[in-house]
Amino acid sequence: MELRLIEAASEIGAGKRGASMGMAALRVAAWKLGSELFGHAEESILRDENDVLYEDDNSPNAHHIDGLIRFESDLAYEVYRYLRNNTFPIVVGGDHSIAIGSVSGTKMAFPNDRLGVVWIDAHADLHSPWTTPSGNVHGMPLALLMHIEKKGRNRPRVFTMDTWDRLRKIGVSSPKLLPSDLVFIALRDYEPEEQAIITEYGIKVITVDDLRQRGADAVVRETLAHLSACDRLHISFDVDSLDPSISVGTGTPVPHGLSLDEASTLLSGFCRDQKTATLDVVEINPALDTNNAMAEAVLGVLEPLFPILRGR
Repeated sequence: MELRLIEAASEIGAGKRGASMGMAALRVAAWKLGSELFGHAEESILRDENDVLYEDDNSPNAHHIDGLIRFESDLAYEVYRYLRNNTFPIVVGGDHSIAIGSVSGTKMAFPNDRLGVVWIDAHADLHSPWTTPSGNVHGMPLALLMHIEKKGRNRPRVFTMDTWDRLRKIGVSSPKLLPSDLVFIALRDYEPEEQAIITEYGIKVITVDDLRQRGADAVVRETLAHLSACDRLHISFDVDSLDPSISVGTGTPVPHGLSLDEASTLLSGFCRDQKTATLDVVEINPALDTNNAMAEAVLGVLEPLFPILRGR
């Protein structure tokens, strides 16, 4: 199978600056460590809209959401284009709001297929403009993709919700996935509003402790069994799923995370499965890091995936 690296350098959804440099940080790590990662796949570089971060913010409950429309639409089309040409897209962020575009593109490529999503992340990302405590859109992609909105503490502006609705309709206007077809791995930091959604819809959560008890290989099998009714899988890997002892080069590090071996076993296992169609790697932030440690760590997790995917 052919592979395509897509640089999705948007950090509009984040609360801290620097995630747009994630792919650049991986390139520096590859050069330093003598890795040929970037020789194994063609690259696409999307135009970002990060200039909106310097403009007035008219959307306090979803900061600069207007800047995401064109970017997410472009990303969705890019993912769609390569999937239709039987090419596997690896989307490197950027912050986790880029999953709006990558998941939408996966669904657009296979509109009649049931899509499962594996969300490897310390955070649930189930907020909406109604419930968000921060207003940062990288905490909202799953609620948007599943069309889940619970009224909460905020009173978002009409403009905000109009833009939110446009984002929801990228690719296909219906929800991109069902709550039953979502699995969280390494989730450990979320608000009561997100817990309420997880409980109401019975969304599957595999904690780091669960993984340690059962083993990462068993968690891969358990997740694939849970999503067996799905036709395609989208894997979304946020580097803050890793333990901060590995690196603090991400905007929202949370203690008691995955080891590199555990992350590598998970991603290798999912990428071996023929249903896996797309992979996101998000929230590498060298501006918050020391000596580019996060990119170097993640490079070691990504490298084994290329021969696995190419051999499928």
